[in-house]
Amino acid sequence: MSFALLLALAALQASAAPRVHSICDISQEFSFYMDGRFHSQYLKNVGRDARNWGSLHRLDLSNTNLLVLVDGDPHVPYSPESIAHVEQYVRDGGTLLLMADGGEVMPPGAALAERLGVKLTKIAAKKPLRAVEAPWEIEFRGGRVLDLGAEWTVLVQDADQKPVLAQRPLDKGWALVGSRGLFGHQPDAKDPINAAWVTPLLVRLATTKAIDAKRPHEGAFAEHERAVGPLTLEYTDGTQRFADAIASEYALVRPHLVALTGVEPAEGMIRRLLVLPTGGGGFSSGERIAIAAWWGDYPNQRYPMVELISHEAGHSWVLPHPEPLWNEPIATYLGISVGRRLEMPEARRTLDEQIAAGRKIDPDFTRVDPLAEDAARDLVWGKSYFVFEELERLHGPGALAKYFQRKRALVPKDRKNYSMDDCVAVWSQAVGTDLFPWFRSLAFPVDASRTDLD
Repeated sequence: MSFALLLALAALQASAAPRVHSICDISQEFSFYMDGRFHSQYLKNVGRDARNWGSLHRLDLSNTNLLVLVDGDPHVPYSPESIAHVEQYVRDGGTLLLMADGGEVMPPGAALAERLGVKLTKIAAKKPLRAVEAPWEIEFRGGRVLDLGAEWTVLVQDADQKPVLAQRPLDKGWALVGSRGLFGHQPDAKDPINAAWVTPLLVRLATTKAIDAKRPHEGAFAEHERAVGPLTLEYTDGTQRFADAIASEYALVRPHLVALTGVEPAEGMIRRLLVLPTGGGGFSSGERIAIAAWWGDYPNQRYPMVELISHEAGHSWVLPHPEPLWNEPIATYLGISVGRRLEMPEARRTLDEQIAAGRKIDPDFTRVDPLAEDAARDLVWGKSYFVFEELERLHGPGALAKYFQRKRALVPKDRKNYSMDDCVAVWSQAVGTDLFPWFRSLAFPVDASRTDLD
């Protein structure tokens, strides 16, 4: 049977009876793209997906027929146990997709690739790319070619006929290795490049392993946790060496956040701190904050980590009513303010640079509406910082704390929304002055008649 016909049958099978149980791994390198976005681009109509947050070698793959991996970050190498676990999963009938590129310094995924008989290289792939046996249209974001063993079949090659995507059988299962540039990247999952042929290819290989489609498969969460004061610290084998230092930074930051806001975190919030295997940021779900383990070259540089922890934790102070317009800027401003209290010079520079960037768009901050849909990011952030600084200057140190205290007292927990008009009303009561005219002088289109909090 021809390769093209196999793909056509796989596409029909996918639309008729989804049978793919995939797991996207985010334990070697966390990204929002792998946290559900890869599945929504390539697999949402062909089965179920789960995430692996925990150490890869501990993952139960018995009811999984597709494992999706990236090349990883050098801070968290693929352990020998994880490499052996993945190889055995494939030999037992599973399908592996490893999206990886070589480089001057080879990524951790190179060790896994070599275990499977393929080497990542430093050689850049040359466009245009073409499929070897199928009429695929290939979109490519750039990457490196592969050095294959004899067991591999080339599926996509570059202009010099060097392999960029290849597959091989391994006992009962399949391994598929290709450049990361063949697949989407965006966290909002709006770039499903090559989905027309990637999806049926994954289905064809994955469905060679029988799974129980009636029994949902499970991913795994970070396997280690322990109490650090009132906080539960969560981490994996790979992030364990960062966990204590990050917990110590949070312990340092927390009292400063209380002093700046005049209140404790919202009820039930910030109970857990998850250490993420990435240098790319973090997130807050309210009850849990997640912090990038080596953000800003931590621990070599401390200020970026202090700002990040304060930012993500700060979201737990503003809840249950997120701030309008400046929910993100106010969180970073808290981080900057903590940095200033700790006498970190980077904090002042960060503040001044953002306000200066805003002034390039609106020199005196009186002309541009920051609530406009097309308002530039630098304008919104710069003007927000300017407002916070001016309120502290005009109404005395501690104005921000008075605002948070008044917000907690004035705004019911079950209130459905919290608008900019509401926000200015709370600020007005906090400082004892009608601030609506002042905000309007800064081009905020606020109106006291639109809020019942005044």
